[in-house]
Amino acid sequence: MSASALADGLVTGRYFDGQSSQARAAEARVDAGQLELRLESGERLQFAADQVRLGMQVGSAGCYLHLADGAVLESTDVAGVQALVRALRSSTSGTLWLHRLEISPRLIVLSLLVTVALMVGGVVWGVPWASDRIAHMLPESLEELAGSEALDAIDRTWADPSELTEARQQALLAHMQPSLQWLTEQYPERTLKVHFRSAPALGANAFALPGGHLVFTDEMVELAQHDDELVAVLAHEAGHAVHRHGMRNLVQGSLLVFVMASMTGDISAASDLVAGVPALMATLAYRRGMEEEADDFALDMLRARQIPPTRFVDIMQRLDPPGEGDDEDSVARFLSTHPPTPERIERFQAAQ
Repeated sequence: MSASALADGLVTGRYFDGQSSQARAAEARVDAGQLELRLESGERLQFAADQVRLGMQVGSAGCYLHLADGAVLESTDVAGVQALVRALRSSTSGTLWLHRLEISPRLIVLSLLVTVALMVGGVVWGVPWASDRIAHMLPESLEELAGSEALDAIDRTWADPSELTEARQQALLAHMQPSLQWLTEQYPERTLKVHFRSAPALGANAFALPGGHLVFTDEMVELAQHDDELVAVLAHEAGHAVHRHGMRNLVQGSLLVFVMASMTGDISAASDLVAGVPALMATLAYRRGMEEEADDFALDMLRARQIPPTRFVDIMQRLDPPGEGDDEDSVARFLSTHPPTPERIERFQAAQ
């Protein structure tokens, strides 16, 4: 049924009582601050301002007034319906503003830009900030459990017991003990445990797990030409442990899934390419930031322990020797979880 605004402020449309699908012709006007409907049968209905809500208009379709008890007034006279709502004064002004937002291209674009800005800000700054706070609030027992389970998983899949002799392991632990003692004095809330593993699949590597588990592969030990080089690596991994990077990684991963699900409306979309690529880029950025934080910690610790920072430089140059294609491997550097090795080496050399 077509509708038009009458000269006396009446708006015509169709009334649904919310009990059946039958439509009845109706005329609507505002009288004494209430919406009054006159049905074709002569029946009059009145609704207080707080019982009237302006519905969403989609495209050129008609608009709706949602009334009490599920009743609806439908009209194609958008201007007339809006005039009725305005006449109901401040009680429905917020609803009218929402309707204007829904049909205004400028406000829609502005809302989209604000939403995107909030999402980007949340991913770039909000997630790292929140994950750091949450990680430090989690109990030590939970972090220890996560680290122990992670170490067990590594032992079942990638690693075997160390092939270093017992004497060599004890000698390394003895050499590391003063640094571990220093860490205990500086950070009594952190308990660090050093583990040696044979893991050819991982190569020369060292990593920190939640709960203060610091793992050195046999290949990393064999790569070192001085035990102080391994202490320098220990300092870097201790930085991860002190700053609880392992738990922050777990929390950040969960928060990113939540953000991606909020953006797409479907948690399964977090694995889709469109949603997954931004999440991957954010994760790489977070981890590079953690590596830089661990490098800063290592540099401060080496200075405090009076160990030359060049020990870290020496083992890093052997671990990742410079090659002819370094300048061309920009994609690999972009996708790396670590800052470029030359930049890291330069920082430690400058500190010498």
